[in-house]
Amino acid sequence: MLDRPGPHPTEPVAAPLPLDAPGRLAALRAIGTGPSADPDLQRFARLVASTLHVPVALVSVVEQDRQVFPGQVGLPEPWASARCTPLSHSFCQHVATTAEPLVISDARTVDLVRDNLAIPELGVVAYAGMPLTAEGGEVLGSLCAIDHEPRVWTPTELEVLADLAAACSAALRLKVSGRRTADARREVDRGRERAELMLQAAVELGEVWSLTDLLRRVRDLVTGPLHPVFVGLSLVDGEHVVRVEDPTWDEPVTHLPDTVGLDASWPEARCVAEQRRVIVAGPEQLVADGYSADALAAWRELDLRALECVPVLGSGRALGALTFGWDAPHAWELTEDAVLTAIAAYTATAVERILQLERRVTTATELQEAMLSEPPAVAGLEVATLYRPSSTADMVGGDWYDVHELPPLAPGGPRPVAVTVGDITGHDTRAAAVMGQVRSMLRQARADAPGAGPARAVLAVENAARMLGLEAHGTVVHGDLVPGADGWTLRWTNAGHPPPLVLAPDGTARVLLEGDPFLYPDLEVEERHDHHVHLAPGTLLLVHTDGLLDERRVDLAAMVEEVRVVFARLVHDEGRPLTEAVHLLADEMLGGRAEDDVAILAVRVR
Repeated sequence: MLDRPGPHPTEPVAAPLPLDAPGRLAALRAIGTGPSADPDLQRFARLVASTLHVPVALVSVVEQDRQVFPGQVGLPEPWASARCTPLSHSFCQHVATTAEPLVISDARTVDLVRDNLAIPELGVVAYAGMPLTAEGGEVLGSLCAIDHEPRVWTPTELEVLADLAAACSAALRLKVSGRRTADARREVDRGRERAELMLQAAVELGEVWSLTDLLRRVRDLVTGPLHPVFVGLSLVDGEHVVRVEDPTWDEPVTHLPDTVGLDASWPEARCVAEQRRVIVAGPEQLVADGYSADALAAWRELDLRALECVPVLGSGRALGALTFGWDAPHAWELTEDAVLTAIAAYTATAVERILQLERRVTTATELQEAMLSEPPAVAGLEVATLYRPSSTADMVGGDWYDVHELPPLAPGGPRPVAVTVGDITGHDTRAAAVMGQVRSMLRQARADAPGAGPARAVLAVENAARMLGLEAHGTVVHGDLVPGADGWTLRWTNAGHPPPLVLAPDGTARVLLEGDPFLYPDLEVEERHDHHVHLAPGTLLLVHTDGLLDERRVDLAAMVEEVRVVFARLVHDEGRPLTEAVHLLADEMLGGRAEDDVAILAVRVR
């Protein structure tokens, strides 16, 4: 639109479009400009001002309700700082809606713009604007030259302005292309990160041995790249879905039950029952999809804005569901769906392994505990025992204790008491089974020759194991306690086991360091030795397996000393019953780690 003849721009433009045309709005979003300076577009404004010798030059992008100036020279304040005006101050809107140049010598005399507020407030009198076009021909705005006085624009000036507008349009398209390239690069990076996350999940979730550790690792995996604020794991138990406890919560969520029925109106229950992904994009959808009032209350208590449940599918059945919650609106992407699906698959494999392990450990523990009978009541002795299976290894081991009375050494004489603590190498049912055989053979050896002594009995077991081909590898302390007039005498032999500890009533201690090679039938040890120590009334004897010690430390003496200090405090200083002291000793020494089986035997001379 010209108030006098002039050239059209050199760039082709599409047919006129209204400012709110979808295609035009999409083109505006693609270039991503706003009311802030863009160095490249600022350069075009300076070129127009210097080449055409005008006081004001603008790169104007016309939006639905305003125009913004990513490039501008010469605007008065406050417009220069704001870099935008409403359409009431816009000549450039007419370039955008007509897809034609607009050339005006004196705006005060042209009906189209004579009432435009740009005249009194921005000092626009002479105006020449050329269309700025997007890749599809949509007119985004104009590159314009403005003078505060009436001006007749020469053909050369308009040709120069049109050429600059074509170059400026190309720069805008390059920005779109660069942004698309950057978006594509970010998408590639995001895809690579998600692929690395899936690989990491395969490794991390292949090494878990408990459900709480599994939940922790899943949460750690997804918190960084996907940013959920809530991660939950629920598993099927009969006709219910049971939530795996999250030890990281300081306080329970009041409206988040530990168990819900499979037919309950909860996202996890629906996910499991229908074996499909469940996505909730907001509380309105939660209500619209028919979830319970409790589910809505939990949603609000967790302050969620989006939620997704992914089924954990095992071999032929649904094992449970993983739940991810966000505290902001969440946009779901295909790559994210692939990641969560993969994590759910790895979770299913881990859950099946953990459940199978729990069944096996339960069976083996019951087998082992069935063989660890309660010690008999012995006059003159207080006896306490403890067996605690590992909480991290894939099975229980071969740790055991044993206390039983022996036949009298002489007719009518007192009956000695045999005491044993041992450890068969391994962490599986085989170790537990071999332990049971060794324990029985040792009892049999003592019953056949009670006077032969502990060392001879251990040799007899080794010889029998070698003959039977039984891999009875491990360690053992075996002894007998014989009552006397002023206490008891301990006669013992040690086959490579942690040394027993003797605590006198006055608090002094003796570590029984005497010992022989560890239990290994193939070594054909020719001789083992018995040793003797007197236990006065009030004396404590403590024997334990190596699971009570920290295997990460190499200073055996320091570890034994730590056991002595703790045990002495629990029994002597605090005066606890022996059974309670033994349990507290295990709690304090292990600190919750229980990385190996532990067997403890404590005896106090009354």
